[in-house]
Amino acid sequence: MKEADARQIIEAYFNVVANEPDTGAFVELFSPDGVLEDPVGTPPLRGREAIRQFVDAGKSKIERFEITVREIMTCGSESAVRWSGDILTRRGERITLEGIGIFMFDEQQRLRHVREFYDVTKLLPVFS
Repeated sequence: MKEADARQIIEAYFNVVANEPDTGAFVELFSPDGVLEDPVGTPPLRGREAIRQFVDAGKSKIERFEITVREIMTCGSESAVRWSGDILTRRGERITLEGIGIFMFDEQQRLRHVREFYDVTKLLPVFS
């Protein structure tokens, strides 16, 4: 996979999940049997419907989520991404996150497996 192609998909991933929320467009970035671990250590979400439910649940708690892609490193069909995010919850709380995502692509350049690494303890108050 070319780095430019990976960058385009990764930027779309972050844009449609946060900056311009569109759950349908987000899940379409994944292969039908794609897997999302968000964050790593929680049960993996398998398939587009499970991913859709996860994103919709998050949208019910988050007013605004702006993500900036800091760096993308691509090797073969995988990319490592360093990102930062600013969250405003529906209760008015502000949270800053720093993270790293590992993106694996299939032959059709869809997301096969995404693993997100960040400090989940910062989000626990939002979902409690």
